[in-house]
Amino acid sequence: MSKRQHMPGPKPKFTLPPLPLKKWYDKGFLLALEKPAGVPAQATFDPNRPNLEDLARKQENLPSLRLMHRLDLDTSGIILFCKDPDKNKEADTILADSEKTYICICSGIPKEEEFRLECFLKDGKGKVSAVRSGGKKAITDFKLLSVSKEKNISLIAAKLVTGRRHQIRFQLSSIGIPILGDETYGYIFSSKSLVPRPNRFLLHSYLLKFKNEFEEDVRIVSDLPSDFHPYIHFFSGIRFPE
Repeated sequence: MSKRQHMPGPKPKFTLPPLPLKKWYDKGFLLALEKPAGVPAQATFDPNRPNLEDLARKQENLPSLRLMHRLDLDTSGIILFCKDPDKNKEADTILADSEKTYICICSGIPKEEEFRLECFLKDGKGKVSAVRSGGKKAITDFKLLSVSKEKNISLIAAKLVTGRRHQIRFQLSSIGIPILGDETYGYIFSSKSLVPRPNRFLLHSYLLKFKNEFEEDVRIVSDLPSDFHPYIHFFSGIRFPE
């Protein structure tokens, strides 16, 4: 063989997530999978970039599988699909009545243990901003799960009342406690930082509750991924949402 044949090919621009995708729920026309951080939920402008919806369609052999809601690129956790195009409307109603709770680690400590944040959000290039008119109402209920005063970080549960783009990220930043790693919304890492620099913003779709088409109460929990672990040991007495 020539030397040319032994030369390695170009390094792929994007890497596939671990396959198969973890399945949390599969019954009737609903499917819940685990979205890894760093994988777009849907197709992007780059046709070569793997995305969760296409990967799920291929894995489940369901070309019409539909993603029912979005998670940001760096958000991990539970994401819901509809398997039957004839059930899209019913599936959307189930999702609208569902309860979605996220867990995040924030830089700083909130003043209250439980609080609700409300604002109107308007989409912009790469981020959202609060507006007095012309935006969409965004409401989130937050609960403090634990704090590390020594490291000045908080472990927080965020229950969505509405589901706007970047809602949790923007609202926490607006009260001065941005999510660790979320440089888009004000997180700044410096040599004086008391915790390691995360590889992404630490936001995870942790808990999903809904009543399925069989009138059964469904509760899905996605354990915190490994990149949360270097920070979790700073907290004590954690009581996770149920």
